[in-house]
Amino acid sequence: MNYRINVYTLDTIFSPFKESTRSLISPNARQMGGGSESPFVINSIKIGRLLEKEVLVTVSENGEVCIWKTENLEEPPFVLSNDEATWGIAIHADQGLIAVSANSYKITVFNMLEITKSDPIFGSRKNKREQSNMLGTQTKIELIGHENNIPNIDFNETGQYIASASIDQTCRIWDITTKKVVSRTKTVDRRDSPHDSW
Repeated sequence: MNYRINVYTLDTIFSPFKESTRSLISPNARQMGGGSESPFVINSIKIGRLLEKEVLVTVSENGEVCIWKTENLEEPPFVLSNDEATWGIAIHADQGLIAVSANSYKITVFNMLEITKSDPIFGSRKNKREQSNMLGTQTKIELIGHENNIPNIDFNETGQYIASASIDQTCRIWDITTKKVVSRTKTVDRRDSPHDSW
């Protein structure tokens, strides 16, 4: 069941869970039949705003990124490919950006404002006069420099910077307009610990 998301409707925040009202499955996982050994196993989920819509984003073991609009979960998700086991998710609402981090030691930033320009299914920017964002016409950029998997990422308030935490024991701040690291901190080396640093 780890290739699907079960959706529940609660009467109140204190209500117990009942039967799920629906299951969300990527179209590709549905076509392959899913299963516990499926390459579509979901590694992470995140709910947030993307431009004018609330979205649920999932990332999977094979790099598939699915974006569902929560207002209509019966609609198929918008699907992107990251080509590698993907773990971290960051969403910047006003810039229209989704960033994902992967086992390829890279962060990929998808410019959803540009990708959906001809069919703005997620809406437009709050400030209608600003039709582009910090990435302009680029549909995707990659931030490269970590030396191990990157389980955690997040945007700052403006969307210009992304913070990343890697198993390589570094935390980095990236400027997405230059694709460069602007700050880097090494965490405490715990070589006597049998666990990776997250």
